Amino acid sequence: MDGTNPKSPNNDSRCVFFNTDSDDYRCMVILKVKRATGTFSLIGCFFMLFVIWLLRRHHSLAQKMILSLTVAAFFDSIAYVMGESHPEGSLCDFQAWWLTYFDWSALAWVCLITFNLYLNLVREKLTSRYHMWYHVIAWGVPLVMASLPLVQGCYGPAGAWCWITDDHVAWRFGIWYVPLFCSSC
Repeated sequence: MDGTNPKSPNNDSRCVFFNTDSDDYRCMVILKVKRATGTFSLIGCFFMLFVIWLLRRHHSLAQKMILSLTVAAFFDSIAYVMGESHPEGSLCDFQAWWLTYFDWSALAWVCLITFNLYLNLVREKLTSRYHMWYHVIAWGVPLVMASLPLVQGCYGPAGAWCWITDDHVAWRFGIWYVPLFCSSC
């Protein structure tokens, strides 16, 4: 061992998955690709929000759901533009929570839009009465799912950004089942 503390602020833990120093080109490439895709997504979402505002296309349930998906994707892309991993602490935990919440929220809106289309086209049901339930599901379930690892202390530096640490891999793969089987995370 070289005597350095892996948790010290001077040791940049961005590239722990390569087992190399933090200036490794592979890590820099991942960070640049992450920021570039996040920036493109942010621009695309901003454009979508502008078009929705300009055309005033947010009156039907389907249009409102697309607006909500765009908002979730907009905030999700901010997480990818935020920058590299921060040392352990509340800023890193916030970045990890933000990323998890808006990833799940965008996914929930995509699933709910698909479900709504199924009800409209296949079942031929009117779905406007489900509007409030869609919001509860798409914003509430991700809130719970993103907050569980936060409460358990599972967020921290996880490679090129902050997310669920290597010490809590079960949270990465089974966020629904982990509280049942792993109470010691």
